[in-house]
Amino acid sequence: MCSSKLWCQLIVSDFLLERLDEAKRVVGNTPVLRLRRLFTSDVEVYMKLEFMNPTGSHKDRIAVFMIEDAIRRGLLGPGGTVIEASSGNTAVSVAWVAARLGLKAVIVVEEQVSRQKISMLKSLGAEIVYAKQGENVKLASELAEKLGGVWLNQYANLTNHIAHYITTGPEILRQLGEVDLFVMGMGTCGTVTGVGRFLKEKLGKRVRVVGVVPRGSAIKGGPGKGDRIEGLITSFVPDLCRELGEYIDEIIEVSYDEALEAVRELARKEGILAGLSSGANIVGVRKALEHFKARKVVTIAADSMLRYPELLS
Repeated sequence: MCSSKLWCQLIVSDFLLERLDEAKRVVGNTPVLRLRRLFTSDVEVYMKLEFMNPTGSHKDRIAVFMIEDAIRRGLLGPGGTVIEASSGNTAVSVAWVAARLGLKAVIVVEEQVSRQKISMLKSLGAEIVYAKQGENVKLASELAEKLGGVWLNQYANLTNHIAHYITTGPEILRQLGEVDLFVMGMGTCGTVTGVGRFLKEKLGKRVRVVGVVPRGSAIKGGPGKGDRIEGLITSFVPDLCRELGEYIDEIIEVSYDEALEAVRELARKEGILAGLSSGANIVGVRKALEHFKARKVVTIAADSMLRYPELLS
C-alpha cells in the first residue's frame, strides 16, 4: 500500500510513463527520400516518409506527446479516458496509444467517416461517438465534462506544435543538413509551425515555410466550403494557426484534382504510395518554387495511399 495519496499518484504516473516510453521508442526517425523524377536536377526535393510510423501517419508523434503531457500534469491515470475529435489519422494514433497504456479512447467522428476507419478504430478498442458534420469538436468538449475524461483538443493543444518542434524538425535538419524551403499541409497546423519554427531558429530567416490548404479554405480567407482533402483544414481556422502563424511565410491553395494527380505521379514515378494530403504537398512544392528560389526543399508524406483504397482505382 502507498503511504500517501501523492506517493500513489507518483508511482502510477511512473508506471504509465514507462509504458509510454516503449511506444515513443518506435515513433519517429522516419526516412527521407529524394524525389528524382518529379523535379528537375537543379533543385533537390526530399519527402519524409511519415507513413512509416507505427499506425501509418505523422499523428503518432502528437498522440504520444499530448497523452504524456496529460499524465505529467496529473490529469490522466491508469484506466483513464482520453477523448478526441477526429475522423482521420489522429483518431487512430490516439486509439493506438490508449491501447498500449490500458486507457479508454473515446473518438468523436463525423457521420460520413468511412467504414474502414471505424473498423480500424474499433479494432484498437476505441469507443465511437458520431457527430453531425462540423460539430465533432463541440461534442468532444461536452463529452469530456460529462465523462470526466481528458479532451486532447489537437487543434488548440500547444503540445501538438511542440511534438514537431522537438522531434520532426531536428530529424529533418540531421538528415539533410541544410534546408531552404519547407512545405507542409495545414490541418491542425502543428506540423507546419513546429517544424517551421525549429528550422527558422536554427537556420535563420532565409528558410521559407509554406503552408498548403484546400481550395476555398477558411485559412486563406475562403468560404470554408471548398475542396475536401482529408487531413487538411477547410471549414475553420484552428487556434494553433492563429497563435503560431508567424512561422508561416506563405499559404498556397491546392484543388482536390491537383492533389489526386500528384498522388498518382508519386506512385508511378517515385514508387511512393502516399495519401491525398501528401499529393497536395507536392503541388504546394511546385507552386512554391515559382515564387521562392531554393536548392534544397523538404516536404512530408503524412500517411499512406493504403489507408485510402478508393485512390487505388
